[in-house]
Amino acid sequence: MTPRDSEALVAAWCDLDRRAAVLEADREIVDASRPLRAVIAGFALAGGLDEEIYDACASLGRLIAQRGGSPTLAALTVDHAGDALGVRPAAWLGPGRAAVAEGFTRALLERVQQDSLQSWAFPRCAVALPGGVVAIAAGFPSDDPELLGEWAARVAKAAALQGARQAFVAGPDAARAAVEEALDVVGIEIAK
Repeated sequence: MTPRDSEALVAAWCDLDRRAAVLEADREIVDASRPLRAVIAGFALAGGLDEEIYDACASLGRLIAQRGGSPTLAALTVDHAGDALGVRPAAWLGPGRAAVAEGFTRALLERVQQDSLQSWAFPRCAVALPGGVVAIAAGFPSDDPELLGEWAARVAKAAALQGARQAFVAGPDAARAAVEEALDVVGIEIAK
């Protein structure tokens, strides 16, 4: 197959996705994902037996989620690929559809987890009290000592820059200890 033929098949796939788009972001994603679609098309036209087609499909699902695309686009795109490429039915379509869904879902989950971690950033995790005192909720949702230490250091630095001289700290033992240690480093007294 010539590159021109491949481009025409990818264009047909993009056209099917564009027609089914429910969000403006979907249309933008379709255009931005042409190189990845060409990779998927190449694997599909070679029989779809190489497991790398599923990695490429998962990457397409991630791209759709990361750029704010709709679940509709994620759900329909592999079927549209099969139609445009003239390979329906094909053994790779079901697993390809699943790989797009898994990539899409994983990217959404990662975004939610990042948002959750950001909710513990200073000053969200603290309440300023009179007299240079701050109360800190040390509830960072991780037991990883490295992540706790990095978070606690950011909290302590921000509290010091805000002018805190004393802090009340409450929360699970590991997070509380990490914050107290970081506060000590920046010279903020721990209130008991």
